[in-house]
Amino acid sequence: MSVPKPVLREALTEPAVALPIGHTATVAAQRRVLSLRAWVMTAVLFLVPLTAYWPATFHDYGLRDDYSNLREAHEEPATVVKFCASHARPIYGWLLQSTYGQTDTVQDLQWMRFLASLLLGAISLVMFRALRSFGWCYNSSLCFAVLLALVPSAQVIAGWAVGWPYAATALLAIAGFFTADGALGMGLSAGPVRKVGQWSLALGLVVVSALIYQPSALFYVVPLAAGLIAQRRRGLAQTARWLGIHLGFVVLSLILAYCTMTALYAAGVFVKSGRIAFEHHWGEKIVWFIQETLPNALSLLVLNDNNHRGRGWYLACAGLVGCLLLAGIVVEWRRHGRTRGLIWAAGLLGLPVFALGVSLAASERYATYRTILAMTAVLLCFLVASVRALTERWGMASRRVLASVAVIAAFFTAQHHVYALIAVPQGNEWQLILQGAKQVRLDGPARPRVFAIASSPADLSTASIYHDEFGSLSSNSEWVPKEMFKRAMHDLHPDLANLESRYDFAEGYKLPAGEHYDVIVDLHRLRRSYTDN
Repeated sequence: MSVPKPVLREALTEPAVALPIGHTATVAAQRRVLSLRAWVMTAVLFLVPLTAYWPATFHDYGLRDDYSNLREAHEEPATVVKFCASHARPIYGWLLQSTYGQTDTVQDLQWMRFLASLLLGAISLVMFRALRSFGWCYNSSLCFAVLLALVPSAQVIAGWAVGWPYAATALLAIAGFFTADGALGMGLSAGPVRKVGQWSLALGLVVVSALIYQPSALFYVVPLAAGLIAQRRRGLAQTARWLGIHLGFVVLSLILAYCTMTALYAAGVFVKSGRIAFEHHWGEKIVWFIQETLPNALSLLVLNDNNHRGRGWYLACAGLVGCLLLAGIVVEWRRHGRTRGLIWAAGLLGLPVFALGVSLAASERYATYRTILAMTAVLLCFLVASVRALTERWGMASRRVLASVAVIAAFFTAQHHVYALIAVPQGNEWQLILQGAKQVRLDGPARPRVFAIASSPADLSTASIYHDEFGSLSSNSEWVPKEMFKRAMHDLHPDLANLESRYDFAEGYKLPAGEHYDVIVDLHRLRRSYTDN
């Protein structure tokens, strides 16, 4: 006669089981091993982005916004906050003001980039533990966590000093999800006050994240996708209810953040930017999404390029990832039934689109990597799960080789992209400006005259360029060379007040005929630094 499982569990409680000699010591040793393993894993997840982006992090450079932010944070403290608030991101402005206000030189921007790498490591660690709590296997959780810190969106965050709040936003969004999910899972024993408090905390976390950087606030969807993939015991109706509550909660949070900013605009606290507008031409927006944004999110190793350089590799990488994702639907359907197949397909087709909801709703159509972090992470989540299912019959050694190859490839491509396409070209511009500033003599009888010959698109020092993120020029504008020169003079003469009044600065795309200048900064020289990257 078989023994019922509850009875069997009661029969095997500790008082009824004879423990072998040394049992306590064995358990303690196992706990120490597990604790050591956890610490090692934590260190690895932080070290991956730190080591991948280290060459770029401590390179001497800034980007176009860095120079104006540095000056305004010290000379016009309210300007940074007001500008960001005009784009419905007041907390983002406050964070930038706080960090740039503590930064004195362009070289010191390295600590903001270092902070970004640390935050990427924190996201990896939190997501690793989240996936494990959902029931993901150790190796899949680790693979996802490592790759997450190396995708192109993470590369931009690590390479831009202004990007560290994007990562902080994602962490807040993850916290918002688990706080809301905890409130959703509270039983009848939990009092209404506790439930309201839990939901209020979750709402506050997501609203704050939306007031920092709206696209990254939708990182809330990433742990939602991970839970959808792992929790196969939920039926169709139960899954639909769970998803509906979470997605509805995100929409409510974003609406509340929008209403907050609308009230601030109406009260005259901030001035609304004309860039805040909703999309009206949805047919064109869908085409934009399919042709530009979706391939960017799918191609995890090869960057898009404005000049279509390496277009074949880019499309091939996006196509391969797309095929693997579709194969994952088929495998899930065959192994776990039609219901699970439909849930998987609905999640794969719907959640990435929802994760891009802010960019889809906005009227702008600028397919940048920094706005698709959440969407890329959702697709990566399904990709890792799909590859795991497709290789389930492989040996452990073969799966580990595949994972190692993927991680190594992602590591070195991420390191190359950030260093060669962000740090080096931007550093070249800064060095040209710095060399010109060193030639200015402030102790002469007359005020020195300085002219900067602005760069043009033909002066690119890299073969690859993608919008304002990879391979772009900062000095190819009407205002950046002047801000760069101001910053260079300040960094060289930190103790002198009113530096700008001690010299005359002009800029243009050509040196004016018949004019005499004491110092000429020729940014056309950037083309001499051209590399085939």
